[in-house]
Amino acid sequence: MIVRCRRNRPLAAALVALGSLAAAAPAHAQLFDWLKKDKDSQDVWAIRCMTLSGPNAPDIARRYAEALKKAQGFKPELVRVFDEAGGSSLYYGEFKRRFDKRTQKESFEPNPIPTLEALRKLSLGGQDIWPFELATMSTLPAGSGVRPDWLLRGASGYWSLQVAVFYDEGEFRERRQAAEQYCKLLRDQGEEAYLDHGDVNSIVCVGSFPKEAIQGFQRKHPLTGIVEFTERIVDERMLALQKKFPHNLHNGVTFYEIRRDPRTGEKIRDPHTSFAVKIPRPEPIAPAGG
Repeated sequence: MIVRCRRNRPLAAALVALGSLAAAAPAHAQLFDWLKKDKDSQDVWAIRCMTLSGPNAPDIARRYAEALKKAQGFKPELVRVFDEAGGSSLYYGEFKRRFDKRTQKESFEPNPIPTLEALRKLSLGGQDIWPFELATMSTLPAGSGVRPDWLLRGASGYWSLQVAVFYDEGEFRERRQAAEQYCKLLRDQGEEAYLDHGDVNSIVCVGSFPKEAIQGFQRKHPLTGIVEFTERIVDERMLALQKKFPHNLHNGVTFYEIRRDPRTGEKIRDPHTSFAVKIPRPEPIAPAGG
């Protein structure tokens, strides 16, 4: 078992192919019913000006927020601070991401580029300090009904097992809500499920395990003499969970990579398997200007 991360890939099947989901893990057919009914549940986007971590993060983030509210050209009511597990983030604005089926392109309403550039160039306190120079577009964490103990960042242990990834694609814009629904489903079934929202992906994991759950091994290649390193799961409980949840689902379906057998040329469909991920921990960040 090699610990790895996966990048986004196109879907190989319909987003609500619940039969594939049921084949990969215990599930109910009602899992994504709400997606068909709630067309206003799309992610709300904003400009994430900065993210701080550490015990003083909430206070520092709010001081920056007050300074931004007083800055010329910015609307105080669009400045918001959200406290999440391990840190605080300062956001500005509110934007809707649109998808054009004809052109297959995305856009935001209103256009965030002028505001984004203004924030990156903004200097506060009359000093040559630009605290928001790394500002970027991000989904707002508002409206989430996730319990704090479901967040992967707050889980104990060192490793967890990723069993699903959700991402916006095409007309599907509810990756955060879908991940939360799947996490709730697993929790209702008695699983120790967690979720983590990134800027692009939302992942769902099960279990929490110590660092020793995965061990590194090395061997010398018999022909080349090169020492090869691999990491494998050795924890019996984690191996049992991987057997129970063998796939890393993509937007609720089993995803396959197509490769050719180098000897026969035959096409082989390899399903994406569940895999170990490190439980993220906040890293202290010293804010510009203190």
